[in-house]
Amino acid sequence: MKLWEVPQSSKYSDAIRYSLIFINPIKSKKILMDNHTPKGHHYHLDDQEFDYQYQDVPQLVEDFKSLVKIHIGVTL
Repeated sequence: MKLWEVPQSSKYSDAIRYSLIFINPIKSKKILMDNHTPKGHHYHLDDQEFDYQYQDVPQLVEDFKSLVKIHIGVTL
């Protein structure tokens, strides 16, 4: 998990930049949550991509943990 507080800007309107990654190479499963430009907040489950409604950092971490538990079966 990498989270940075950044100056609020058109690229980062929530003043946060993040990259949360969990990979299970044995099951060939991965989860990635990030908010790079121009896509904004989104997440990946394996090769699929979904929009993400960012609220705040604690919720982001909880949502990531939940995705890992549901998609890969691992509790963080």
